[in-house]
Amino acid sequence: MPRARRTMNPPARSASPEIDLNFAPLFRPFYAQEISGYQRELDKLILPGEFRALTEQPRLQLQACRLRAGGLVVSLEATPICVNHRAEHAADPQHAEFLASFVIAGHGVIVQNEATLLLEPGDIIFRTTALPSEIHMLTDSRLVVIKGPLSRLLGAHSAAMSQFTAQRAAASLPMVQTAHRCLHHVFFDKAESNPTSSLFAEQALLALLASIYTSQALEKIPGVVRAPADNWQILASYIEAHITDPELSVQAVADVLRVSPRWVHRLFKMRSLQYTSYVRERRLQLAKEALEDPRRRHVEVKEIAVSCGFQHTSHFIRRFHERFGMPPALYRKTAGADEGPA
Repeated sequence: MPRARRTMNPPARSASPEIDLNFAPLFRPFYAQEISGYQRELDKLILPGEFRALTEQPRLQLQACRLRAGGLVVSLEATPICVNHRAEHAADPQHAEFLASFVIAGHGVIVQNEATLLLEPGDIIFRTTALPSEIHMLTDSRLVVIKGPLSRLLGAHSAAMSQFTAQRAAASLPMVQTAHRCLHHVFFDKAESNPTSSLFAEQALLALLASIYTSQALEKIPGVVRAPADNWQILASYIEAHITDPELSVQAVADVLRVSPRWVHRLFKMRSLQYTSYVRERRLQLAKEALEDPRRRHVEVKEIAVSCGFQHTSHFIRRFHERFGMPPALYRKTAGADEGPA
């Protein structure tokens, strides 16, 4: 790891929403001669905070990449360090994100929301950007942190969980071990993969994280509160899994789930949503992500439209223009997809 000079901590900086990163699994390395340089990068990548080295000759190695479905991954190797995210650093609760820290090596402690969690190799620690936190890595360590919208971790239970609870998922749990293997496969396996398989692998890892977290945290929510959210999760999960099917009608969904179309509409109404608009928005977001992916720059717009569940290219182009203010081909150029790595 490169050696960095120990310096006094500068004032915390605001996180930057614009970070020049490659899509996973191609990590971008960051280099700095001083601790303050690494702090500036971590402020932008994860959350502003006060960064302090616990040794006289600190060494750090930092790299990061983007997830195709939104979010990013940060890999940090360091000698003992301490990071303090105070209340003024916390994100707006309406835009809160989760931080899932995979402990590859090292020992330490994370404190958030009155929970003190030990860090051991093989663990996964969950916390949120909406609350202050402290991290103390007491030995040489390596962490891989996945950051993404909190709604992706909690799913339909976001509203029910008014108070996020930091959680430690111990290395001894079989599902945690599976998540670590999946992490290695998605981001550190040297075998080549195409964009589609990489996207599905990322989704599988995020689904594992959601399962691990919710299996522990949701047990604390009363059943009467969980029931509506559980029903919505079943419905939304089926729709998400079949979102690219052009025949995904309300009746088709109701038939598979053995419920009435009225039941489907009622669940959408409870969330002030409308089925057709919801499905269209999800498909447009998938298309947007595909157009941004440099490894799909050779795929024609009409093929992307079909792969995202649109039967007619003209309809897709019109809806995309209405939603994002420009046609798909122009959006692809504006997003800089043609300049990314193949």
